[in-house]
Amino acid sequence: MKLVKFLAASLMFAAPLFAEADSTSVSAKDTTKHFQRFTALPVLGYSEETQLQFGAMGIIFFKPEVEGGKVPEIDITAYGSTRGQFQFILEPIYYLYHDKISGSAAFRYQNWVASYFGKGNNPDFDKSVIFDREKILLESTIESSIGLPKQLKYGAVIHIENSDISFRESDALELPDDHSGWRNGVGYQASFDSRDNTNWSRHGFLVQWQQMFYSDKLGDFSFDIEKFDVRGFTDLHFWNITMATAVLWQRANGDVPFDMLAGPDGIKRFRGVESLFFNDKQSLIVQAELRKFLGWRLAGTIFFEGGKAGDHFSELMRNKWHQAIGFGGQLALNLKEQLYARGEFSLVDYKHLGLTVYVRHAF
Repeated sequence: MKLVKFLAASLMFAAPLFAEADSTSVSAKDTTKHFQRFTALPVLGYSEETQLQFGAMGIIFFKPEVEGGKVPEIDITAYGSTRGQFQFILEPIYYLYHDKISGSAAFRYQNWVASYFGKGNNPDFDKSVIFDREKILLESTIESSIGLPKQLKYGAVIHIENSDISFRESDALELPDDHSGWRNGVGYQASFDSRDNTNWSRHGFLVQWQQMFYSDKLGDFSFDIEKFDVRGFTDLHFWNITMATAVLWQRANGDVPFDMLAGPDGIKRFRGVESLFFNDKQSLIVQAELRKFLGWRLAGTIFFEGGKAGDHFSELMRNKWHQAIGFGGQLALNLKEQLYARGEFSLVDYKHLGLTVYVRHAF
């Protein structure tokens, strides 16, 4: 059965469709002629949270504002699952003013079924409560380096969300407040970003601080969330291998909805588990990954991840690490922009199988 799940995840890469050649051998003078306009592929995969997935994804690329500049795009994804879930995502990503201004605006509709494992660092894989969630989310981020060296950026974040959550009857766990209603907030972020490419970074660093404030004057609940994200990338100069490492610290404070506590998302940070499998007011996640381009449009990764959660910092430091090792395959959706879709297998705490299908690298 585990092999069947893994093969199902790999089916995501079975039938991509590309428009225009995007060969890396094309000269700068031929950029306009050979510019890739779009890519599309089916979403056929498996994850712990969705079971079997089926749907489609398309990405529309736009010519950069200046020669050699970053390429704006619009990502469109719609998929359902055998667990009775449906999700639609529309996400424009844009660059303005000679790439000194960048941003994204994600719209998401989600009719979802998920598992609640309780709060804390020691969940039981076999003990959970099912809940249903209907969510409409609009989140927008804008960053700028105007007036600063190009590696330094400052920006603002807006989060507008309405969630309707209901737990199914069970006595397996003590249930939290569902916090149905509006979760609206604003925040800021500051970062140092010296990465050579945001899709596949081969060298450079990202250091980013983000703080979000949610208020009952804007919505129904008051709380705040902080994130400190550090990533480093280096070319190992043999076999065309890139090493990537990351550390993410998260903190949530106040009347925080249970599904917005600090913990893994299961897709990018600590892959192969359901989102917030372990969670609390603070969490720490570390990652290390080796990435290699294999030829044609294929690449591969092997990775290690660790994570834990705690009510406060001293408890977080004392708590036991969850660990995962894994490997995966990747398919280039746009070679020139180094944009890949990925399917990955992981072994969580060295005994539980996890599978993840997503676009772009985990970090």
